[in-house]
Amino acid sequence: MNKKIIIGIIMLILIGILTVLGFILLNKKEYYELDINDVYIEKKEIEVYEKIKLSQIIYLCDDCFLSKDYDIDTNEIGKKELDINYTKDKDKYKGTLEVNIIDTTPPYIGVGSYYNHIKGTNFTFNKDIICGDNYDRNIECKIIGDYNLTDLKETNLKVRAEDKSGNVTEKDFILNIVEVTNNSKSKPTYMSLEEALKRKPENAEIMIDVSKWQEDIDWKKVKEAGVNYAMLRLGTQINVDQGSVIDAYFEKNIKGAHENEIKVGVYYYTYANDIEDAKEQANWVIEQLKDYELELPVAFDWECWRKFNEFHISFHDLNEIGRTFLSTVEKAGYKVVNYGSKNYLERFWNLEEYDTWLAHYTKETNYSKDYIMWQFTDSGLLSGVKGPVDFDYLFLSQNKD
Repeated sequence: MNKKIIIGIIMLILIGILTVLGFILLNKKEYYELDINDVYIEKKEIEVYEKIKLSQIIYLCDDCFLSKDYDIDTNEIGKKELDINYTKDKDKYKGTLEVNIIDTTPPYIGVGSYYNHIKGTNFTFNKDIICGDNYDRNIECKIIGDYNLTDLKETNLKVRAEDKSGNVTEKDFILNIVEVTNNSKSKPTYMSLEEALKRKPENAEIMIDVSKWQEDIDWKKVKEAGVNYAMLRLGTQINVDQGSVIDAYFEKNIKGAHENEIKVGVYYYTYANDIEDAKEQANWVIEQLKDYELELPVAFDWECWRKFNEFHISFHDLNEIGRTFLSTVEKAGYKVVNYGSKNYLERFWNLEEYDTWLAHYTKETNYSKDYIMWQFTDSGLLSGVKGPVDFDYLFLSQNKD
């Protein structure tokens, strides 16, 4: 057979093969529709704000491999479609599966068991009783029962709070109407530095925290007394939805402390009720600190619980406010710490990625989580400081990297 004919036949065969392969490739789907038999959803309901990945709630067939894993957005309750991409026998599949984001956490009611109330005056329900929720910003909170602010008697009442998911909390209390209340307070028990040193944990250092309320401080005497660490109030938000002002004694305090080789950090007192507030205040703090050196952290100090109901925020919102302030300051190169009392740290704050400054006025704290500072009294007596001052223990070895 002629050589040219043979070559021609071979070329025709190759062209045919390439044509067939091309047709197969052109008609091969890039993705096939998800086969429901390949995927099993192990968890169809997820708690709001739960930190969970796609791979933790689905099971794929033995020959199936998840192409992309990701954190599921659980910040909003309701039905949610999840994108799923996986391979099986070298073929790619994609589609969506539905889960339900739910809220099963009941609201919180902060109410005492017994209230003495002066006859004829307004009962400040919104300030005396805290009603809040992990998710809802405007929960229904009301007093169940009839009462008269002019009748001199005790009345058994109930506070009831319900969120939009139907979770309910109820707490009983007694409202006692009186002619006058006994406003006499017991004389505070002051603590000397010597007593504080006797109680000091083995791995701690004595620290004080001060503001304008201590007025002029003789930092030389403070140093001579044996105090080497201090937290200074840098400033405060003037009031809700207002700007910031520097503490009247901050400049004197940081200068006096450093001149006497006392290491310092600062705290900022805030009424922030949204993320924008928190970021603006954090940037204000950073600006005020640009000419100063700090050896200790910058503290976020949010304590306006009597205004919580007015703010119409959730406890999740509050944590995001704190997280925004702390992360903004941290990104500027400062160590940071969140301040809070034991009760509120245990009930509401969830900022475990940051250090904690615990306030708990007791001889031995039973707070179970980690903390690097412990404010244990507001009635300390110290040479060089007028009147009572906060005493703290500082645990240097527990600072996070």
